Amino acid sequence: MSATYRRSAATMSADVGDDVVALHADNGFAYGMEEVTATVWRMLDEPRDLDTLVTRLTNEYDVEEAECRAEVTALLEQMTSEGLVEQVR
Repeated sequence: MSATYRRSAATMSADVGDDVVALHADNGFAYGMEEVTATVWRMLDEPRDLDTLVTRLTNEYDVEEAECRAEVTALLEQMTSEGLVEQVR
């Protein structure tokens, strides 16, 4: 089983067209998310594991599984370090 992630409770977000704008309440930083990043953010409206994220993205976008897994892993690490998401298991 792969790691599971969810949005941080300290983050508020809003859809702006196809994009997402998120505000981290604790550090005051605003983040703009487009395309795949916005899709991942929307999928994290409830806890999801990495395998589920990768499966859904490879079904929606023209990307190989290994490349998708590497890029989503990097994105989740960045979002975690910024406090936008948290790993729950």
